[in-house]
Amino acid sequence: MNYCGDLFSLPESLLAKRAFFEIDTGRSLTFGELRSSVLRWSAALRARGIGPGNSVAIHLHNGIDFILAHMAAQHLGAISCLLDPLAQPKSLPYFVEKTRATLLFTHLPEDSLPDAVRSAAAVVDPRAFEREADDAPVDASSQGMHSWNPDTTCYIYFTSGTTSAPKGVPLTQANHANFFRIADKYWQPSGENSKHIGFVPFSHGFGSVFLIPWTIRTRSELHILRSFHPAKVLDTVSAVGITHIYGVPSHYQQLLRLPENHARLAGIEMAFCAAAKLDIGTCEEWEKATGTLLHEGYGLIETTGGTVWRVHQKSRGTGHMGECPDTSLIEIGILDEDGNRLERGSEGEIAVRGKSVTSGYLDMPEENARTFHDGWFRTGDKGYVSEDGHLFMTGRIKDIINIAGIKISPFEVESVLNEHPEVSEAVVVSSEDPLYGEVVKAFVVAVPGRAPTERELVKYASQHLINFQVPKRIEFVESFPLNNMGKVDRKALRTR
Repeated sequence: MNYCGDLFSLPESLLAKRAFFEIDTGRSLTFGELRSSVLRWSAALRARGIGPGNSVAIHLHNGIDFILAHMAAQHLGAISCLLDPLAQPKSLPYFVEKTRATLLFTHLPEDSLPDAVRSAAAVVDPRAFEREADDAPVDASSQGMHSWNPDTTCYIYFTSGTTSAPKGVPLTQANHANFFRIADKYWQPSGENSKHIGFVPFSHGFGSVFLIPWTIRTRSELHILRSFHPAKVLDTVSAVGITHIYGVPSHYQQLLRLPENHARLAGIEMAFCAAAKLDIGTCEEWEKATGTLLHEGYGLIETTGGTVWRVHQKSRGTGHMGECPDTSLIEIGILDEDGNRLERGSEGEIAVRGKSVTSGYLDMPEENARTFHDGWFRTGDKGYVSEDGHLFMTGRIKDIINIAGIKISPFEVESVLNEHPEVSEAVVVSSEDPLYGEVVKAFVVAVPGRAPTERELVKYASQHLINFQVPKRIEFVESFPLNNMGKVDRKALRTR
């Protein structure tokens, strides 16, 4: 088994077909060029002493260099350690030490890195490495593709860090193979004429677990953006006829804020949203603007990506993720605080069990004991499974606000504030309080041209919420801070 298996089994007739295109630079690779480049990069890594079992850290933005570094490592049997490209130099020693990486691909200049990184790993600039790979001899040993043990760690991802330190998530070929069994059954088919656009970070899983290998697997074409820019997305959709687009709720909300361009989105066959709960209003607005459904899915990197896919189904409401999959592929359960499984219709913690689930966090036995129990991975997300087997996500357990022992869901407060005619969007977080421990604080973006007051919104909320749910503080902002996935950074809001 190998990540590169589909690439090296392509028929010769497809090797001249374009596979990847960088929107920002115009750089592209055909499937044939991708194959030869993976062999050259693999040979160059081998010449540097990298082989099966070694760890290669990849600290690169979305692009062809990321794809080549990752696939070359996989081809020769090295572990790909995928790091957020926005991670600052001071953060890198933690990742290098945690993964035991002996080589680091990075977009940062070497002299900007701490000594702890440079002493532990060879620091490689991908553009310089490309020239190095040109001179690497591609002999029989370089051409041989490593056969991974299905249960051996082959990739390491990192969570976005809701705790004090990011958690390493090791995944195996067996995990990835089961993910594709789920995708093959529940995903909308795409083929040689499909054109995808990718702007979600490859380092966060969806791009490298799904989008890169799916492009190769379906012999389609991926247009790559380093990061999300609404105008660039719209221009690309129009210019090349993008058929498949993938993002998080804020991406679609930003695209919808440009009504004069809605017609340009009408040709998209598949629009898919994940990573955060999608509001039903956004779904309805997308369908009205484009004439197509906005699809949704649920999964985490700990489950090797998607587990539930709402494809070709209208959303039944905010947080509707779709029908739970065949339990022979993956199992979705709802647990109470003690880890007991709840009946359908009961709200609790969403848990996942099956072959796609990681064996545990890297070198974190205490965290593993809390998070993995009886085969279940406890996601930290709150939700329920309906009587007819559909998963609904209702919130995030770690975002629950505890007011003197009374637990408040921020999503319930947000849904009320978002109904106010002068509120464009609201985000609710906890705020420290000397008396109650925590109280509700809301951040509000007003509808353009409107200026609601804090008093007006508090009065409005009081009409729809119990006393403890009513925000005690409301701050008006122009926009919300976003993390690298494009999701609202609630942690940053809590510190304001």
